[in-house]
Amino acid sequence: MKKANIIIKNNTPFSLDFDDYYFNSSDGLSESEFIYTNAFEFQAKQTIVAELGFGIGLNFFLTLKRFVKEKKENQRLFYISFENFYIEKDKLREIYKNLGFYEEFKDFLEQFLKFYPPCKDGVYRFYFQDCFLDLVFGNAKEKLQNLDFKADYWYLDGFAPAKNQEMFNEDIINKVARNSKINAKVLTFSSASVLKKALINNNFQIQKIKGFRKREMIQAIFNGLNFEDKFAYFNTPCLKKSVQKIAIIGAGIAGASIAYELSLRNVQVDVFEKENSLGKGASGNINGILSSLILKPDVVLGEFSQYTFLEASRFYRQILNLNPQGVYEFAHSELMQERFDSQKNNILFEITNNQAFLKDGACIKPQDIVKTLLQKSKARVFFEYEFLNYSYENEKFSLQFSHKKNLKDYDILIYAQGADVRKFLEYKYMKLSSVRGQCTHLKPFLKNTHALSSKGYICPINDELNLQLIGASYDRLNQNARLLKNDDLQNIENIKEFLHDENLEIMSGKVGFRSYSNDRFAIIGQAYDEDFYLQNYKALLWHKNKSQATPNDFIPLYFSIAHGSRAFASAIIGARILSALIFDEPKIEKDFLHAIHPARFLIRMLKKGKK
Repeated sequence: MKKANIIIKNNTPFSLDFDDYYFNSSDGLSESEFIYTNAFEFQAKQTIVAELGFGIGLNFFLTLKRFVKEKKENQRLFYISFENFYIEKDKLREIYKNLGFYEEFKDFLEQFLKFYPPCKDGVYRFYFQDCFLDLVFGNAKEKLQNLDFKADYWYLDGFAPAKNQEMFNEDIINKVARNSKINAKVLTFSSASVLKKALINNNFQIQKIKGFRKREMIQAIFNGLNFEDKFAYFNTPCLKKSVQKIAIIGAGIAGASIAYELSLRNVQVDVFEKENSLGKGASGNINGILSSLILKPDVVLGEFSQYTFLEASRFYRQILNLNPQGVYEFAHSELMQERFDSQKNNILFEITNNQAFLKDGACIKPQDIVKTLLQKSKARVFFEYEFLNYSYENEKFSLQFSHKKNLKDYDILIYAQGADVRKFLEYKYMKLSSVRGQCTHLKPFLKNTHALSSKGYICPINDELNLQLIGASYDRLNQNARLLKNDDLQNIENIKEFLHDENLEIMSGKVGFRSYSNDRFAIIGQAYDEDFYLQNYKALLWHKNKSQATPNDFIPLYFSIAHGSRAFASAIIGARILSALIFDEPKIEKDFLHAIHPARFLIRMLKKGKK
C-alpha cells in the first residue's frame, strides 16, 4: 500500500504518481454520473458494483446517494472498490471542500472518514443504510486474484490507459471477468484500443457510445468464460432457494454477531441458548481484551489475527459506538521479542523495545456487547433450549431440544456454540479441544487506563462492579467448572512484572471453556459431504495442481466455531463470511477463507495421500 502523491491543480485533484487528473473534466460530478453512476439500473434485491480505482470516492458517494434515494424495500447494495494509493482522511476532506462537493456529501463522507482504515493492505467494510462498502487496499492484480465475488457492474476508473496501462491490460481484465456474473456490464470513460482488445479476448461484447464531452467511450457486456480452479474444494455452492428463517445454536459472541449481520438481510433469526440467561459461557466475563497476535510477517495465522482484530475494532466503533482506548502488549520471552522486532514497521503496532501499543485495541465488556448485538438484531432468543439434534427434509430443518417441543421450518441452521459443539460434529479429521480458562477478580489494585497483556493480562478497573479482572489460565486437560485456588495464584504470578508491593485481595472469579482447533484457526463455513470429498479428491497427492471438481450441493448447515480466546475479533468476520456464503455476497480474501474452511483438515490429509 502506497501513499498517494496528490495536489489540487486547476481546481481538480491531480496525481503526481501518474501525472494525470482524477477527473478528465472540470465538471467532475456530471462526468461521474454520465459514465458510471447513472448508467445502470439496480437489481431487484441485491446489486454488486465493483470499481477499479476508488480515488477520492466520488463514484461511490454518488452511487450511494442514488441508491438511498431510489431503493425499494429489501434492496441491498454491495460496493467493492480497489485502491493502491492511500489518501489521508484530512486530505480527502480538504479535496471535497476545494471542489465544492463537501456539503453535498457531508453526511456520507464524515461517516466514511470516521471509520477510515490505516494505510495497510486489506479489505475494509463500511456499513451504510442497506449498503456495504468493501474498500480494498493493495495491488489490484493481487487482490482481484485473491477475492471471490460476482459483480453485476464494473466501474473501470483508473487513470488514463496511456498513464496507467497496467490497470487496463489483459491480465487485469481476465481477473475482472473471473469476478463477474454472466451479463455483467462494464462502464468506463476509455475507448483505448488496449482496453477493447483485452475485453474482447475475455469474451466481453463491446459497445461504443457517445462519451462525456468526447467523441466516444465504450461499454461492455460479459458473455462468460470457463475458469479452471485447483482450489475448488474450498468453494461453497450457492444456495438455490429463498432464505426466510434461520436458526442459530448458541447466544455467545459468535451467535450474537451472526444474528446482527443476518438482521441486515431481512430474515427471521431465532437464537437458541441452553443456559437460562446470557453470559454463562466464555462470552460472559466481566471484562476482556480486544487485541491481536503479534507473529512474524507473512505467517497466515498472524495476518488473520491482525485482520480480524482491526475489522472487529472498526465494527464495534461503527455499530456499537465503542471507543478503543488501546492495549499494551509486552514481549515476555526471546521468541516474542523476535516477533516484535520483525513487526516494527507494522502500522497496527507501535513497538518500542519489548512494548507494543495497539491503538485499535480495547478493554471490552463481553456481556454488554453480546446483549446489545442481540437487541439490535431483533432476533428471538430462546433460553433453556438445549439443542440435541436436527433432521433435514424437504429443504427444511426440524430441531430437537431437551425437554422442549421440536421446532421446524428453518431454511438454514448455524452452529455457533462454544466448547460443547464437539458433541454435534462427526468429521474424522476435524480435531477440536475444550480448553478451561479461569479469570480472577481482584479488589482494584492498579489504576491502569489501558489493558496490559504479557504472560498474563490486567484489565482496567470495572467501575460498575468495583473489581479488576486478571487472567487467564489455559488448561486442556482439566474440565472442572469450579473455581480453583491454584489457578488464582498462578494468574497472580503471571502479572508479577506489573506489581510492586500491592496487597492483592481475591474477590471472585469465573471459569469458562473455549473451543480450539488443532491449527488455532477458527472454523467458519458450510458443512461438507465427507464422502464426496473422499471420493472426488482422493488423488490430490498427485493432482493438487490440476483443476478440481466443484463440491456437491449439501445441507445448508453452517459453522462459526473454535474461536478460542479471540472470539470477540474473529466472530465478527465469521458473521460476515456466513452472510456472504448464504446470500452470495463479496467475501474476504481466499488465503483466509481457505485457512478457516471446515474441510481444510481433510484436504491436508488427502494431499498427503492419507485418508
